[in-house]
Amino acid sequence: MSTATYPLSKSEETWLPEFETCEDDTTLELETSAFQPQEANNDFSLADIMRARDQGMGVRQAAREFQGVVKQLESQGLNLYRRTLLDPSDAEARVYYPSDSHCREMIMLASNNYLGLTNHPRVVKAAQQAAEQYGTGSGSAPLLVGTFPITRRLESQLADLKHSEEACVFASGYQTNVGVISSLVRKNDLVVVDQLGHASMWDGANMSDAKVRAFKHNDPEHLDRVLTRNHQSGTKLVCVEGLYSMDGDMPRLREICKVTRRHGALLLLDEAHSTGVLGANGGGTAEHFGVEDQIDLHVGTLSKSLASCGGFVTGDSDLVNYIRYFARSAMFSAAPSPMVMAAASAAIEILHSEPSRRKRLWENSHFMHSELERLGFQTSNQVSPIIPIIVGTMRGLRQMTLELHENNICVNSVPYPVVPHGSERLRISLTANHTREQLIRAIEAIRLAGIHAGLISAKGR
Repeated sequence: MSTATYPLSKSEETWLPEFETCEDDTTLELETSAFQPQEANNDFSLADIMRARDQGMGVRQAAREFQGVVKQLESQGLNLYRRTLLDPSDAEARVYYPSDSHCREMIMLASNNYLGLTNHPRVVKAAQQAAEQYGTGSGSAPLLVGTFPITRRLESQLADLKHSEEACVFASGYQTNVGVISSLVRKNDLVVVDQLGHASMWDGANMSDAKVRAFKHNDPEHLDRVLTRNHQSGTKLVCVEGLYSMDGDMPRLREICKVTRRHGALLLLDEAHSTGVLGANGGGTAEHFGVEDQIDLHVGTLSKSLASCGGFVTGDSDLVNYIRYFARSAMFSAAPSPMVMAAASAAIEILHSEPSRRKRLWENSHFMHSELERLGFQTSNQVSPIIPIIVGTMRGLRQMTLELHENNICVNSVPYPVVPHGSERLRISLTANHTREQLIRAIEAIRLAGIHAGLISAKGR
């Protein structure tokens, strides 16, 4: 197929923020041919449909073509998305997928339940008691009558956890970033996002009228140059993650704090994956680096270490109060259920009372990371509970995912365009509840799948 240089399309800007730069004339090498469903094979990705839409294909036709591809992949046993979990999302669980004739007892390497609290008796009991006392739903938006005593209690706990003055909860982590960022910046303002920042950051930035720029991943020097070039902007907001969800690495946070302070910018730190995981008390990356007082806004989710569902922002009282009234994703959405607020509140209590959970999580992370490196897999250069295994092709990714599925190992398969071409990957997520025996079984299955896919040698290292 021929290639040509095109401006980055709107759909690919949404899916491919890693290609953003601080320049106005960003380009990306794209294939020029439109999507042809009869050619769909193991190399197919969502980007094929997106490009077809950008080249004029109507949405109904695209939907039909895409559905045909999904059915084709399912018939070949190559589509392992939308599996049904029949048990709590723990270290092992029963999983059902329609192409199988039975459910599977699988080792779960695909859950963000880092501390293993989703079925902790205290968490479950707290949710049950809240349902009995307040009902199952909030029935209203947060600013109206969607706030309960348990909501206020949780917000106080979150503020204390992040060493902040105040906190505000949202119905999801995605809503949090979208609402916080879009409420803070307006025309003549600037948002600068790490190029590997979460999609919710990019969506929040793009929903505002502010100028949106990226800086190279984890590069404070480039961030400094971007802010210098845009020094005449009004409010400047820099957005980074505490633990990057696809690579498992931490930001160079101390240097980034110095750069943002020098330019008078606000700093938003998304601690979705680092809350409960990093820091002496589980407070996250800012606590780990000792810079809590230099972070203007801590954003996070309740759905990972805190074993519930929802999101939050903490910071100075005036900023959080402003967000509470101006974040449209909260104002025009029902407040989180009192059940999930109570579950998260109980999880924070356990976070403090059972520090051994975080210790076991890191023991598991070091063991898995070192074993995968020893076998010769390309993975991250930092140890964390998020471990990518770089496969590099859609074909290889599907092959390894399917083989692991057949061997009852449940992993996340991350294709292009969620990550750049050539970095398609398996994404392993570990929990405190994984036993050493489970990890050894999983490593052996991954080793064999890697050999069969041609990623590693049968001799290992």
